[in-house]
Amino acid sequence: MKNKLILLAVGALLWACGGDDSSEIYKIEPASGIQVLLDGEKGFSKDSVIYLADSVKFVDKLNQSADFGEKDHPKLVYSAKAVASAIDIELQALPDAGEGTIVVSCHPSQDRKIYFYEPVFPVTQDGYTLKMVDSLKVGDSTYYDVLKFDASKSDFNLCSVSAFYYGIHDGLVKVVSKNGVELNRVPAKVYKKAEERREKERAFADSIAQAVADSIIKANMVAQEDEDIQEDDDSEIEIPQEVQDLVDSITECIKRAYSSGSLSALKECGI
Repeated sequence: MKNKLILLAVGALLWACGGDDSSEIYKIEPASGIQVLLDGEKGFSKDSVIYLADSVKFVDKLNQSADFGEKDHPKLVYSAKAVASAIDIELQALPDAGEGTIVVSCHPSQDRKIYFYEPVFPVTQDGYTLKMVDSLKVGDSTYYDVLKFDASKSDFNLCSVSAFYYGIHDGLVKVVSKNGVELNRVPAKVYKKAEERREKERAFADSIAQAVADSIIKANMVAQEDEDIQEDDDSEIEIPQEVQDLVDSITECIKRAYSSGSLSALKECGI
């Protein structure tokens, strides 16, 4: 009997340390999904604006909100909507009959909903999975009691993302895009630095675009002067509309290239 107990303890320890992500530590005991999410009301983050960043330099701003209902009628309706990307997530925990229902919407249209009836974690529905993570390390921060939603095994993913992680006290802490790019929660100062960098890049792009435009116009004026100099030295030189259209097109192309952060896109500007 003693040996059996030891083997069971070792097996449980190995299972708890397993998983496809070394930064995730999973709970051993299953728990009622509804109650776990409702318990997040105490100490929930006051941040109505959060930020996610990839490993390169893209930083997105998201507006988040959480409604836990009334004391006599508890519920959870959480939403997080990004400013720049297609991240648009809504998580609902509705304690109706039985064990209740968890509803996930993860597409900008918000009419594509995934229902988990009477959820006890871990739970799977049509290839979508919900499970609790004891702790998750994101950058320099560690978040505790995190719900992982995974759509990667679904035959028809209704979401604009592959997975997301929701801290029951923090809101959205991590998102995995459909092409595998991870966006992790970062402090506001990271977003501020990214905005300052983008502003400098936009100014630089504007200066290059203006220089190119001036060069094209000047070259056309010189050519026009050479052509008309014999006719009337005092005539006003008109810039042909096709030249002006070309200038405008190149200018906008340069600005778009710098705004997207892709210098290789300049090759498509025809300069």
